[in-house]
This record gives sequence, C-alpha cells and structure tokens, in this order.
Amino acid sequence: RRVFELHSDPSDSAPVARFVVRMLPLDFICSPHLKPFQAKVAAHLPGALADAKEGASWNLQFQNRAMSTLKRDDVLKTIKEIVKPLNLDLSVCDAEYTIYVEVNPMVCGFSVLKGYEEILHECNLQALCNSLGRTAESDEDDEDEDDEEQDDEEDKQVEVEAEEKAQEAAA
Repeated sequence: RRVFELHSDPSDSAPVARFVVRMLPLDFICSPHLKPFQAKVAAHLPGALADAKEGASWNLQFQNRAMSTLKRDDVLKTIKEIVKPLNLDLSVCDAEYTIYVEVNPMVCGFSVLKGYEEILHECNLQALCNSLGRTAESDEDDEDEDDEEQDDEEDKQVEVEAEEKAQEAAA
C-alpha cells in the first residue's frame, strides 16, 4: 500500500516505476487449502474491517492461478460467515471495501482494500500514475533523444564540410 501512496502523490518528483504494472498487496497469507484459509480469515478479517462503519459495502475479488484446492464459492461462503456479524452489505459494484483473495500453487493470501477500483485502479500502478499525469520515461525515449543528438551533430558536420568545400572552390 505504501507504494501506491507514494505513486499517488502528484507533487512527488520521484521516478515512476516503468517495469511494474500491477502490484497485489497480500496482508495475510496461508497455505492454499480451505482449512488454513478459513482459520486465517476468522483470525484476521474482523480486525481488517474494524474501521468499517455498519452498513458499509464490500465485494470479493478472487484470483485463482492454476489451483483447484480453493474454489470461489467456498471462499465467498467463508467470508460471508465472518462478515455477517459486522453488518456489512455485499455489493456487486461500487463497494467501499474489496476483499482481494489470491490463490496460487505456493500461497493463498488476502487483503482488505478501501478504494480498490477508484483510488487504487485495481492495483494497476501504471494506470494510477497515468491518471495523475505521471509517466515513466522509457528506454525508447532515451534512445530517441540520443538519435536526435547524433542527427544534429551529423547535420552540423555536413554544414561545416559544405562551407569548407565552398571556400576551396572560391579560392
């Protein structure tokens, strides 16, 4: 989250990351299986949503990468059971809080993100920077500048040679 805070400050003149497109914050991680996930969610999700006001909306962003040990329906059911006593509303769009769950062969992780779509641009760092008018200079831009400088030098040298030939012809 700190990276997004730093990149979302338009007055910051620090360079923009040009080789990073998306960064996914996983605040809580566990083994990519249902029982460890249920235990981790039960232990940490209420605390992560502690500052949410009653009636606030939430939704689930579930990303499963080459794993079938955790299904979206099981994850949603587990989260609903934990969130129900907090009196938060499930929303399919325009949710105030997004519970992001990532499952891959090595790890399962989740985070509670406020402003996932609007503020964090779905964790797309380049989209965030572009929305603020901050862009990274690419290697191609650097090469173009070098090419332009080289072309300018060649043009000057051709002009000097032409003048020398003109002077020799006149003499």
